[in-house]
Amino acid sequence: MFNNNLFPVVYFTDFLAGFWFDLVTAAIVCLPLVAIEMFPNKWRNSKVYKQIIFYSFNIILFLTVLMNLIDIEYFRHTSSRSTSSLFKMLGFGNDLSQQLPGFLSEFWYLLIFLVLIQILGIFIYKRITRLKDDSSEVSWIKQIVFFLLSATICVLIGRGGVGLKPIAAPNAAKYTIDQNVQLILNSAFTVIKTWGDVSLDEKNYFSEKELRERFTPIHNEEPIAVLDKPNIVLILLESFSVEYISSINGEEAQYTPFLDSLIDEGLVFTNCYANGKKSVDAAPSIISSIPKLMEIEYLTSSYAANTISSLPKILKEQGYSSGFYHSATNGSMNFDVFSEVSGFDKYYGRSEYNNEADFDGTWGIFDEPFLEWSVDQISAMKKPFFSTIFTISSHPPYTIPEKYGDKFSKGPTQMHDAVRYADHSLAQFFQKAKEKDWYDNTLFVIVADHTPASSTPIYYKEMGNMHIPLVFFHPNQDFFKGRNDKIVSQADIMPSLLSIIGYQNPYFAFGNSVFSKQPGYSASFIGDRFLYFGTFENEHYLLTFQNEEVLSLYSLDDALQTLNLAGNKTAARVELTDQLKALIQTYNHSLINNEMTIK
Repeated sequence: MFNNNLFPVVYFTDFLAGFWFDLVTAAIVCLPLVAIEMFPNKWRNSKVYKQIIFYSFNIILFLTVLMNLIDIEYFRHTSSRSTSSLFKMLGFGNDLSQQLPGFLSEFWYLLIFLVLIQILGIFIYKRITRLKDDSSEVSWIKQIVFFLLSATICVLIGRGGVGLKPIAAPNAAKYTIDQNVQLILNSAFTVIKTWGDVSLDEKNYFSEKELRERFTPIHNEEPIAVLDKPNIVLILLESFSVEYISSINGEEAQYTPFLDSLIDEGLVFTNCYANGKKSVDAAPSIISSIPKLMEIEYLTSSYAANTISSLPKILKEQGYSSGFYHSATNGSMNFDVFSEVSGFDKYYGRSEYNNEADFDGTWGIFDEPFLEWSVDQISAMKKPFFSTIFTISSHPPYTIPEKYGDKFSKGPTQMHDAVRYADHSLAQFFQKAKEKDWYDNTLFVIVADHTPASSTPIYYKEMGNMHIPLVFFHPNQDFFKGRNDKIVSQADIMPSLLSIIGYQNPYFAFGNSVFSKQPGYSASFIGDRFLYFGTFENEHYLLTFQNEEVLSLYSLDDALQTLNLAGNKTAARVELTDQLKALIQTYNHSLINNEMTIK
């Protein structure tokens, strides 16, 4: 009902399949309740027993419905059902307590649904005839039989049948078209199936020799050494999709005039794709070249304790100071902890800014004042420096300072207006930075963390749904000018920067320098499948891979993904699949064995 624009083609069989997954979920979550209810006992009429059953039912109903209602909105940003990692992220810092009032005021209708469904559940519950006394021998025997039958039925349905393996989220692909898989699943099911730690499996697609020939995360190539110890400012723009950037998408409507002007003066990679759909995916991808290639986010997994390489750690060896600037409340997304683990000298958040007059009421400090403040903090850093700045204003609830009135309210959606304000804030940052003595010797790298929800067909398809800008800008270097259509990703930023400054030592990274002569790639795990953007014989493709099978192969020229080439372009399908398998095998082995650095 609320996301119909994201599912333009829906079949009646999708609802049947969705009902089946709902039934499976109900069998799983209600099994303990069935066991308590059906097991023969002589306390059925006691008040305590009745209360246990009643409150157990209500808690189960409340939690399962709540998970699905959350995803009515959250799905628009992640393009997948929530997993158990959602609850870990809600526990980071004070995100939940701070944002809950804002969410309730904006999405009040979901709260009404929650209350109404809970009332309906209680209404139905009270009209179900309860089992009576089990005191006689006959009733005990009869109830044991009923208990065994009901428990068996619940187990069989909860497993999804009598197969060797229980039903899992990827099984949904059997019942519908690719884009409707998330529709027929339900969020309680995906949370349950990912509860506990999600562990990776060792893959053995290739022998060690074959694997080394196909892919290695150990980088020891000759750097391009364009700049000698430049300052580096890396700017992560919240939710900046190519959809809003006319200098890349070619549309007339302009929502990022300043970024467009910067792109005209700098070097832009027009085929850059995100390695995840959340901010918490972007940080390790960009700072440590670790893409999201598993069901949960790297920072919420047990592998987050691994020893990793990172830009601040490596640059510190070269005499760099470093700072991580994030205008959200300290602890949000766990970025303060990540900045410490990845080796930043200092973290700058809402607490360090220390001026609540510029608080947006939900996330943190508005972009414009925080970016201008960041310029002053950067100016005080020891040179050369590496600064990472993460913006927040182009994120729901899309708050814009009152002083601007209707200045940023001409777009078709609130997101377009928020992007215009964020672009204005970026312009003010550069205007102030130009006045500083460090500006002329600074390389600026601008990239988005992920894309937001979109109702435009091109941008809610997988291809457009991952398409983000990547811009290199230097005030005095012609090397960083032009346009490049090579496929690149966020994970390539770390190797690219190390190559630019002439770093000679070997290091560990899953990405490659965007300046390498080798074809580039971008990989991610979204929802229930791998997305792999790659090149074969100078043609760019998107390959989707699930359960050891290729689901589709699309040319990047086919933005609406209308023609599946998997059955026609055999050579391209085989080569890109092997590239992805080599990456997966290396990724899993490296994370499982904590081999993510050069020993």
